[in-house]
Amino acid sequence: MKIVIILLALACAGLLWMRHDNSNLRASFERANRVAGTQKTTIIMLKNQLNVAAEQSQRKELAQVAMRDKLTTANLLAFRREQTITRLLNENDAFRRWYRDDLPDAVRRLHQRAACTNAAAGDCLQRLPEGQPLPDAGAATR
Repeated sequence: MKIVIILLALACAGLLWMRHDNSNLRASFERANRVAGTQKTTIIMLKNQLNVAAEQSQRKELAQVAMRDKLTTANLLAFRREQTITRLLNENDAFRRWYRDDLPDAVRRLHQRAACTNAAAGDCLQRLPEGQPLPDAGAATR
């Protein structure tokens, strides 16, 4: 009978030890699941960032190619203009003299902005807008 009681006590002790070990394993499993979930979220976020970076890189590369093409076209146009000017200079003596002469004073003054001395009274000269042709000085005003 003593042996049965000792075996029963050992079985109860083993059961308690296994229950304790089971709760420790359950807690470890839950921590591992939380870590795995966090890592999965991080991986998804990093993949999204990688995709965005790849798309931006591709857009920038296409923009660089377009800019290179525009630069090549602009260089070609500049080269052609320079060739035309050189050819005209070689062909035409009057054009050569005109090209080497200084600009007239009236034209030079258009490129300079006079200091504004009385801004409150509206005495400042208005600057001509860029990219628009100059008015014809000889034409009659309406």
